[in-house]
Amino acid sequence: MIRSVLRNVGRYRFGRVAALVVGVYLVAMVGAGVFAAVTRDLSVLAAGALTYVPSGEEDGWLWLLLAAKCGFNAWVLWQVLRGPALPLAEGLPRDVVWLRRLLYVGVAGDLVLWELVEAVVSGVYDAALGYAVWVVTVVLLVRVFSGVSAWLRVSVLVLVLGGVPASWALILSGAGTPVLLALPGVASMGGLVLLIIGQRRDGRWSETTITCGRVVMVSPLAVPLLATVAGYVSFAGAPLAVGAIGLVNAVWLARTAHELGTSAPQPAAAQPAAARGSRLPLAVALALPLAAVGAEEGARYSFTGTDVGCGDQVRPYADTRPVDRRQAYLCLARTGVFDRPVFGEDEPDQHVLAYGDRLCAGDHREGVLTPAGLDALEFLCPDVVARQRVETMRDQEERAREYVAWEAEVAAMSDRCTDPWPRMRGRRQGTAAYLFGEGGGYAVRDDRDGIGEEDPFPEDGIVDAAGSAAVVLTHTDRPMCLTVKAFRSAPPLRLKGWRDVVEVGVRSRSGRLVVPPYPEGGDSGAVEPLPNLAVAGPGPYRMRVYSRLRPRHPDMSAEEHLIVVYPGRSTKKVVHRG
Repeated sequence: MIRSVLRNVGRYRFGRVAALVVGVYLVAMVGAGVFAAVTRDLSVLAAGALTYVPSGEEDGWLWLLLAAKCGFNAWVLWQVLRGPALPLAEGLPRDVVWLRRLLYVGVAGDLVLWELVEAVVSGVYDAALGYAVWVVTVVLLVRVFSGVSAWLRVSVLVLVLGGVPASWALILSGAGTPVLLALPGVASMGGLVLLIIGQRRDGRWSETTITCGRVVMVSPLAVPLLATVAGYVSFAGAPLAVGAIGLVNAVWLARTAHELGTSAPQPAAAQPAAARGSRLPLAVALALPLAAVGAEEGARYSFTGTDVGCGDQVRPYADTRPVDRRQAYLCLARTGVFDRPVFGEDEPDQHVLAYGDRLCAGDHREGVLTPAGLDALEFLCPDVVARQRVETMRDQEERAREYVAWEAEVAAMSDRCTDPWPRMRGRRQGTAAYLFGEGGGYAVRDDRDGIGEEDPFPEDGIVDAAGSAAVVLTHTDRPMCLTVKAFRSAPPLRLKGWRDVVEVGVRSRSGRLVVPPYPEGGDSGAVEPLPNLAVAGPGPYRMRVYSRLRPRHPDMSAEEHLIVVYPGRSTKKVVHRG
């Protein structure tokens, strides 16, 4: 038996390599199946089957469906990788050589190339590149046909190559109503039907290849029907079927290229004209349902952007039947719960579902999930959302612990600060640690005066004043010790031990002059409340600012400030030292 298998795979140009790849894949899938059976987790087997299975899926047939999909994938790998049968034809025409190359490019595009292009550039360029390759492929395929009438060749070119540009023109012109947009799809499908008929009449392609072409021919109708059925019935096999149909196109292209390289044209047996002519009505009959169903992008589930008030029908996940979960997701997703532009009413349901699937797979390039977004995504992948909620709660608890520890540390900072002028007691005074935002600096102002000028910036010395506010510069943005003292009259001028001493005039219109306290959730202010320094009520005051460096505490800067305030009419700025 082994010899028979080896002899069979040896009939193809790359048969042995293809058989090795297929064998490795099947062994890996058997291992994935064993892992799934032990852990009751289908994610690894689903990944091997090239599909996505929603977490918590309870479909009992899903194991067999995934195994069947893996077997189908192995068949696709064999069909694509084995190459043409031996012996190879010699002296192929230039058109055939280039056609085979483009067909293989199309195979690579279906399997991986177009995905890579879309990851690098936008989907528009991806679609344009794929369409350009398809245009040249169809032109060359029609040129190499043998035993095919001229009218069939022209019909194929007009219908297949005119469908997509017609759709684009309708969309760009704004006339793209559902009926009008369906007509180019009908035309493209009709042209594809004629293309398969021409391929069969040519005689170079096997019945298996023709059958694959027929599957590709009806896929524009089958895919939206499957998607619609999956929207009403809890059937997890629908995505598997859709994925399998998509792979058949790669098989059709690969077999078409393989068989072009092994044989010369052998027209099929002549058929009565009436029999051949009867194929066209059949092709039209197959294509016409698309006018009613619409293109694949137009397929909808029961909840769409036009369903007003669908949110009133959505229950919590635990109370929602499996059959209704995707509809619930679609309803919530269209209400703007994700950190992205709202899905429009014309956005296909498949696009909305695909967006949710990417988020379920951990792809957050398009935005961060909000709590409302998690509520919607729960209907697609509840296990993923549950894990993320646990991680979010854990992060919140950790941040809360860090904040409590930080508050305790901040409270302890003021205990390290002492009065630098203890012998001179003011009518009001206080000492506290001061925390800074980025850049440092702080202000002393009338906090009830909404008329004051814009805060000044010191041009000479460390402090400047304008109206009812004074701004003081610092040398660092690390926490420092700040002492404030208010007097009824000017205290002695004390310079010893201080690096900078500057005096300015400031006015209190409401009878208050304060250092801002550290705000809840803010980034600067005094840790402990400091007193109102306007001891004489509303009026003009002189403010003297002392600044110096001192031995640095572990968590404090080497800077210390003393502010002295007393009544005075002068607005002149005096730099005593600095």
